[in-house]
Amino acid sequence: MAQHSAPPGPNFHNTVDAEHRPADPVFDTFVYRLFVPLIRSLIRSGNLAISYRNSPGIPVGDGDGDFCAMRVDNTRFLRRALAQPDLAVGEGYMDGDWHLQQGDLATFIGRILINQEAQLQSHTFRAITAIQNWLFDPHRQNGPTRSRKNAAHHYDLGNDLYETFLDEGMNYSCAFFETPSQSLRDAQINKLRTSIERLDVRPGMSVLDVGCGWGELTRRLVQETDAGDVAGITLAEQQYNFARIRANVVHGNRLQYRLQDYRDFAAANAERFDRIVSIGMFEHVGRHQFADYFGAIKRMLRPGGRALVHSIVRPTPGKTSPWIDRYIFPGGYIPLDLELTDSGIDAGLTLERPAFVHESFHYSNTLRHWRRRFNARSESLDPQKYDTRFRRMWNFYFAASEAAFDATGYYVAQALFRKDRS
Repeated sequence: MAQHSAPPGPNFHNTVDAEHRPADPVFDTFVYRLFVPLIRSLIRSGNLAISYRNSPGIPVGDGDGDFCAMRVDNTRFLRRALAQPDLAVGEGYMDGDWHLQQGDLATFIGRILINQEAQLQSHTFRAITAIQNWLFDPHRQNGPTRSRKNAAHHYDLGNDLYETFLDEGMNYSCAFFETPSQSLRDAQINKLRTSIERLDVRPGMSVLDVGCGWGELTRRLVQETDAGDVAGITLAEQQYNFARIRANVVHGNRLQYRLQDYRDFAAANAERFDRIVSIGMFEHVGRHQFADYFGAIKRMLRPGGRALVHSIVRPTPGKTSPWIDRYIFPGGYIPLDLELTDSGIDAGLTLERPAFVHESFHYSNTLRHWRRRFNARSESLDPQKYDTRFRRMWNFYFAASEAAFDATGYYVAQALFRKDRS
C-alpha cells in the first residue's frame, strides 16, 4: 500500500517473511501431523475438508451444513495456527498460504466462528478468558490522539477504495432492507430516512452527526427536514474533505463540518444541539471510553434534547478479534446491547424506549453487497496503492464480518436517549 497523507498503520505490502523457509519435507510433514488433531479438536461441527498441498483431503466436523474444502499451501500457516490461531486464519489468507477450493468464504469462516463460540461459552474457556482479561485487559484507552490514528488507519486509505463497494451516497453502515431483493442504494436511503424519523427533527432545531462519515445523512437532514442548522464531525481527513465538497450552495450556511474529536468538540459546544445522531461510530469508541462518549453527548444536548445512537451489538460477551484489531479496526469494540443502553443511562440520559433492533440479516446482506461489488471492481484499483495482499485482506474482512452476523448472531441496535429538563 502506498504512503498516504494520514498515518498509514501497518505495512500491508508483501514482504520477505522471516518465517518463510525452503521446503523441508520431513519438517513439513511433522508440522502437518501436529496440525491435524488440533484442527479436529477445534472444529467439531461443520462439513469441512482440509488438505496439505497435493495430499488427500481430511474430513473435519460432523458433516452438517454446506461443504467447504480448504487447501494449505505453506506450512508457515500451520506454524502460525499452532502458535496464534486467532491471527493465523486471516493472515494465512492474506498471504496466500491457504485457499478455499470449494465453498463460500463467509460460510467457511462462519463455521469456524460457530465452533469458536461454542468453546468460548464453555465453563473452562470462560474462566480462562476472565483470568486473561483480569491480568491483561485487551481493550486499549482511546484518547484523542490514538483515536485519530485509529481512524486514519481505516478511513484515510483512500476514497477510491470506498467508491468500489459503497452506494452512491458513500454510506458505510448497515442498510435497512424492506425486502431481501431491495437494492443496496434503496436500502441505505431507507436506513437514513428511518433514522431521521426516529430522531424527530422539528423546525429550527440544531442537529449534530457524531462520526458523520462522507456526509450523506447530514445532507439529507438539511434537505428533508426543517432543521435550523446541521453539523457533522469526523476524525478522518478524507471523509471530511469529501463531505465539504458534496456540501454545495443548496445547503447554504445550514451545514458545517469539523475535523475534530467528539470530546474536544463537546468541550466547546455545551448545550448547543437539540438532536444528536451517531451511526456506526460507537463501535470505534472503545470499551473504556463509553462514559466519555455519553458524557460528551449529554454535554452537547440541550435540556429536552434527543440522541439516536446506532451500533452493531454482539449477542454474548466477547472481545475484539485480534486480526480485526491489527489489520482493520484498531481500538474497536462491539458492545452488548446492555453495554450500549446502560452506558447512556449511567451518564445521566434517559432511555426513551427499548432499543430498535435490526436483525442480523440486514447487515449480513449489506456486507454481501459490499463484498460482491469490491471483488468485481477491485482489479481497477491502483495496484501500487492496493496490492494483491491488501485486496485479499479486504475480501477476508468482508467475509468474516458477514459470517459474524449470519453465523453468530451479531445485529444492529438504535438506542434513543433523552436529556431530561432539570
